[in-house]
Amino acid sequence: MVPYIIPTKEKVLLKIGEAQNLPAPTSEFDIFVWNVYKGQKAHIFEKDFRKLGEGKDFILLQEALVDDKMPKIWQQDFATYEWHLAQSFHYKKDLRSTGVAIGAKLPPASVDFIRAKTRELFWLTPKLTLFNEYDFGGTKALFVCTHVLNFVTLKAFTASLYEIAAKMSEFKGPIVLAGDFNTWNVKRYLIMKSIFRDLNLEHLDLENDGRLLKLDHVFVRGFDVIKAQVHHTIISSDHFPLEIRLKVGDPNKPTDPNLILQP
Repeated sequence: MVPYIIPTKEKVLLKIGEAQNLPAPTSEFDIFVWNVYKGQKAHIFEKDFRKLGEGKDFILLQEALVDDKMPKIWQQDFATYEWHLAQSFHYKKDLRSTGVAIGAKLPPASVDFIRAKTRELFWLTPKLTLFNEYDFGGTKALFVCTHVLNFVTLKAFTASLYEIAAKMSEFKGPIVLAGDFNTWNVKRYLIMKSIFRDLNLEHLDLENDGRLLKLDHVFVRGFDVIKAQVHHTIISSDHFPLEIRLKVGDPNKPTDPNLILQP
């Protein structure tokens, strides 16, 4: 018997907290991206999360965990943030849930998700991608937080990226795409870059990047990159956190509205 429950589509999305309707960033803003390993190294994770997340405008998490600890941090230490979680599954034992999450000081104009059509081998768990739109002073920007399939064939991995790209292709404005892409070999890495390059997304080269396996990535469109770095000394997860500073780009800068994706 499997130890988890897959929620129906109507019960995937969960909201925690309420944004204070603060003004949108007018120029530069900070993003924090981290696969938090379900907070398993609790004795050091909480301190690192509070320190690194402090003051960030957007926080994109993979393997976020709805238990008796992590949501408390969100509600107490990030009380002005609104958190949206796309839940992958619930543990039957205690009904904790895990998935991808976006926390922001702004309320999103819309929230949506897709669930990969293929499930992980062995565990048969799904992977999800969360799509939040935010209003930057009249310009809508799309923030996408993803955790891509890991233990699957290359064909299934590629198909899952096309699913994400197809959803993103409907949006014509600025985009931030970030998360754990499970690019643990060269083929996966090159396929990922090729697919999102077709959407005019820039893959960010990260400072201080001492990672042997580069699983976590950030892509942007319509923003100028001020800083992009890896916190490679943080060991409270099995992934290093990423910190990005962006500047709102020229809204009149043309993008190709006629991109056609071919899986």
